[in-house]
Amino acid sequence: MKPLKVFKVLATMTLAVVLMPLVIPTFSPVSVGGQVSYNPPPGDIFHAPLSGMGLLRLVQLQDNVSAVIGGSVTSSSVSNPSGPQGRGNGLQSINQRALRFINDTSYFPQSETTIAVDPANPDHVVGGFNDAKFLFCQVFSPDCASSGSPASLSGFTVSIDGGLSVLKGSDIPDFNITAVSFPPTVFPMIAFGDPTVVPSRDGNFLYSSLATSRDGGNGIMIAKSNSNLFDPNVSCVTSNIAPTINACWKEIFVYGRTSIFSPTLEDKPVMAVDHSKGPYSGSVYVGWDHFTFGRATSSSYLARCEGDLSSCTMLSGGQVVVLSDTDLFTAFTTPVVDGNGNVYVTWCDYGTFTSFGPVACKVRSSPPGGASFGPPNTILSFMGQGTALPYDTITLGFATEQFRTASIPWLAADTSSTPSAGNLYFTIQVCTSGGYLGSPLLGADNPGNCGLSSILFTASPDRGATWSFPIVLSKSAVSAQPYVAVDPTTGNIFVVYYTTQFDPFNHRIDVVVSKSTNGGSSFHQSRITSVSNEPDSDPNMFFYASANGGSWTVPQYGDYFQAVAQGGKLWVLFTANYVVEQGTFQTDPFLTVVTL
Repeated sequence: MKPLKVFKVLATMTLAVVLMPLVIPTFSPVSVGGQVSYNPPPGDIFHAPLSGMGLLRLVQLQDNVSAVIGGSVTSSSVSNPSGPQGRGNGLQSINQRALRFINDTSYFPQSETTIAVDPANPDHVVGGFNDAKFLFCQVFSPDCASSGSPASLSGFTVSIDGGLSVLKGSDIPDFNITAVSFPPTVFPMIAFGDPTVVPSRDGNFLYSSLATSRDGGNGIMIAKSNSNLFDPNVSCVTSNIAPTINACWKEIFVYGRTSIFSPTLEDKPVMAVDHSKGPYSGSVYVGWDHFTFGRATSSSYLARCEGDLSSCTMLSGGQVVVLSDTDLFTAFTTPVVDGNGNVYVTWCDYGTFTSFGPVACKVRSSPPGGASFGPPNTILSFMGQGTALPYDTITLGFATEQFRTASIPWLAADTSSTPSAGNLYFTIQVCTSGGYLGSPLLGADNPGNCGLSSILFTASPDRGATWSFPIVLSKSAVSAQPYVAVDPTTGNIFVVYYTTQFDPFNHRIDVVVSKSTNGGSSFHQSRITSVSNEPDSDPNMFFYASANGGSWTVPQYGDYFQAVAQGGKLWVLFTANYVVEQGTFQTDPFLTVVTL
């Protein structure tokens, strides 16, 4: 690698560290003394786990890095349909059974992938991802000149042939909002990652994201596409010269604060759409985690928006009683809608003020519209006496990996017309052995870095009232970031996840899927990736300042990846380092479409 390129890579890593919690805060909300936290500083003012983008945004709130996020850049964004190959140092991209699902040509990383397919036209596929290039291009603008400097952290990719090729891609536009200041000031709220993409009822797509301002405001936004998204003759590029203009998307600010140093932090939005024929058909439900400074607590918020994004109604939070009830440390609020329009919301409650456990995952259900939720039912519990799985613990990181992770739950509903219609399915990862470098000073039950982990699965046949005892889907390995999807045609269940089971050293990772054709009574595993991925090959994503692993800069593989099952096919969009770009293997979204 040329000396200049070495310098740029090292400088990029330094920038990542500067942007994350290794800086000294200039604004410090009051913390609760003696608490333990799932998060590194400055996120340790909250107990429950924040998302990677939530951590990064908290640094923005506390350290005022608006010069980086809001700095002026002169280069314009362009679309390049072809991916580059290694050049200059002889490195070669790795042939594998997946499409690099992005048109970016820089060496900057993207991760945390989401995927959606139009049920009426499966040729239309949209992917989303965290585009960390947005941060790095503010400093290394010459390196972004040929591929474009993005206007936001919320990237997207479009295909019109079912995922066989990339049509176009860019980033979700920012939007103007009036800040609470004197005099009032209008400036863009920046789309700030943590994406989920879902199809709407009218053949378009919806994209949820965090939103942030240069002065500390933050909240939840949703963008909706139009027909231009699939027109090869229309550009969908969001230019950093005109960051609020895009011919293919319009946005709505769902909830949040625009004030300087907002007293709350909104995190990890997840969407679901009512595809039933009921009275709320087409409605969009978005759930997220609401963190409050000074109390270290969090709760589950939920809103229902009209299908055209003309308005949104709060169903939990704001002036409405929260669904998470008395749980103080909730995270990963997730809504789903079944085939009859019934709404379900799940979350997990993570420990106490002084301990990491116990962890209890719960669900509540409502008739269509989401305005009348019943009492919470426990799906499963683990980590501590009195739980269903007392010896399983949460995952904070792994002994053999650099990337950060968390025990993140996902819920799915069977919307098919098969005998399993209406069933609910739930998955989460837990640590089953090893607790390396855990410190009682950080909580008596601090699990440390995990040795081996498992993917759990449980099902409910009665709208979440009762749940089967959890079964383990994974083999003995490091297994992480499960996601569950149900084919609305066949009712078949697919649980995808990362695993090291093909590496005797439990380091290199693959993507596998566990499939059930009988409502979750039994599963068969298939390998999705054809080549194992070296997770440490992208130097932008390696945290050299940490002696014990765990990437606290930009999360190496994000907090999740997702899949869609439809008509006997499975679309899986995951993160890997297979392609060499500008002299280095780089973290990218990869798409595999298989028939199982």
